[in-house]
Amino acid sequence: MTALAAGAVLGGLAVPTTASAATVPAVQITVCNDGDVTQLFWVKGYNQYNDWDDSPVWRVNAGTCATGWNFWWKKNSSVELHYKRGDAGWTWKQQYVPRTNDNTTTFRLS
Repeated sequence: MTALAAGAVLGGLAVPTTASAATVPAVQITVCNDGDVTQLFWVKGYNQYNDWDDSPVWRVNAGTCATGWNFWWKKNSSVELHYKRGDAGWTWKQQYVPRTNDNTTTFRLS
């Protein structure tokens, strides 16, 4: 009887699983800094597993570009590009990730 009760209680719980392969077409994001100071950025959106996720923070020096390596974002969707210019506070803007045959999409900050 105890086993039956435990089974009834546990039977309703979802067991988390991890995705084993990409489920949607995705790209890596490159951010180019057209400004004159170093900027920090991170991305939030749907990843290659179609899960809502965010990335670590990356640095992009003035006049250069940086790619968010090993993080992939769903094509034909929008992401939040969070960024911080120099000592200023964090802000963000919505960016469209186009459907493309490329493996990267580039966004520009000034």
